[in-house]
Amino acid sequence: MERPKVLVADEIHPEGIALLRQSADILVNRSDISSADAIIVRTFRVGSEVIRQAKNLKVIGKHGAGVDNIDIPAATDAKIPVLNTPGGANALAVAEGAVALILAAVRYLRTAHDMVTAGLYAERSSLLAGHLTEKTLGLVGLGNIGSLVAGILRRGFSMHVIVFDPYLNAEQAKDAGVSLVGSLKELLSAADVVSLHVPLTPETRGMIGERELALMKPDAVIVNTARGGLIDEEALASALKNGRLRGAGVDVFEQEPPRPDNPLFSAPNILLSPHSAGITTYSMRQMADQTVKLVLGCLAGRRPETLLNPEVWKFRRMMR
Repeated sequence: MERPKVLVADEIHPEGIALLRQSADILVNRSDISSADAIIVRTFRVGSEVIRQAKNLKVIGKHGAGVDNIDIPAATDAKIPVLNTPGGANALAVAEGAVALILAAVRYLRTAHDMVTAGLYAERSSLLAGHLTEKTLGLVGLGNIGSLVAGILRRGFSMHVIVFDPYLNAEQAKDAGVSLVGSLKELLSAADVVSLHVPLTPETRGMIGERELALMKPDAVIVNTARGGLIDEEALASALKNGRLRGAGVDVFEQEPPRPDNPLFSAPNILLSPHSAGITTYSMRQMADQTVKLVLGCLAGRRPETLLNPEVWKFRRMMR
């Protein structure tokens, strides 16, 4: 079999590149997509036009779990397998990032920092922060990341954890040590902390808007480390400016990178990060390693466990 050509469209950990180079020729110019046998992406959008240009493409590998930047129906029409790398590779990193944002929002850490640097040290008594111990954590979604967040905050802060997840049954909830609620409305009304852990789909897009934010307690916080399109950014900024929420932490945006006039930039009591909750040295190394191995395995004829469009497998292009 000839050496495959793999386009690495976004930066990945050097150890992943070294592993890939052992078995493939690496392309880094996105304009070389027409000659690529495989493409590895993090945020690069693989839409229908890219797929149309990819005459030799045999697999699309997502470095990460979320695949909203890949047109899976178009790939399926072109008989191109799409795989991702969910699970433990970066789940713990994102979970820790979510907990960090939760603590920052509850304890007013951004405001406290700004107070010190502005010479307002004497006003520290005005920082009447909240606390987490024995409060209620509301998780929207209980996949790998949500489960880790639940465990950290339940064991570390004795939080009562409630979950809204239509795909979770009572038995699974019991095994996870959480309480299942029947609706998003019920969760938002009861939680002191809300953390989002669902993929961006037509069903979840815009799931948190003005009406949903109005259901939350005025001293509650909301954190999003999942996908930006889940929350109406204008509505969240308005809720913070009008004091309807204690605070928020946001790692993801509707448009990335966000525009300079994003309403969240001027909102109070919010901490923002550049979609970096999952970026640690360990997670990037593990993610690159897993993605490269899955892509090379697919090119060698091994069906990946994380294949997202299994109906194309028997029709896929093969290496010669």
